[in-house]
Amino acid sequence: MSAGDLPEGLEVMTTPELRQLWGERLGGSPPAFRTRELLGLALAYQLQARRHGDLSGAARRRIAELGRRFSEDRSFTPTPGATLKPGSSLIKEWRGVRHEVRVLEEGFSYQGERFGSLSEVARRITGTKWNGHLYFGLKARRR
Repeated sequence: MSAGDLPEGLEVMTTPELRQLWGERLGGSPPAFRTRELLGLALAYQLQARRHGDLSGAARRRIAELGRRFSEDRSFTPTPGATLKPGSSLIKEWRGVRHEVRVLEEGFSYQGERFGSLSEVARRITGTKWNGHLYFGLKARRR
């Protein structure tokens, strides 16, 4: 976030000043926060989201799921998503045929053709729309 996105001195404003600024810039009253710092962070986030766009629905769902899991089990440790390194191969057997996809610096190679995403490769193989990471087993299916 650039300095121009936030009002001057936001980090040193008092709680009443932050609440007033919330009303002026965002309308209404801010949610009840336990600390001035949380209110300041929430205000900064909302102002940034208004200017640059908010999180996608998928990101919001992922954050909510992580929050639920952490609340249920304090020892929960999320695993990072699959990292595909250039030069790697993904192999998938589909209807008795073995398909090999090479990971490139940018995109993927399948049967000598370049693709921008695994979903495009999965569609080429199956003829139907697929999430490429799900199709190649890099992402678990949600239940």
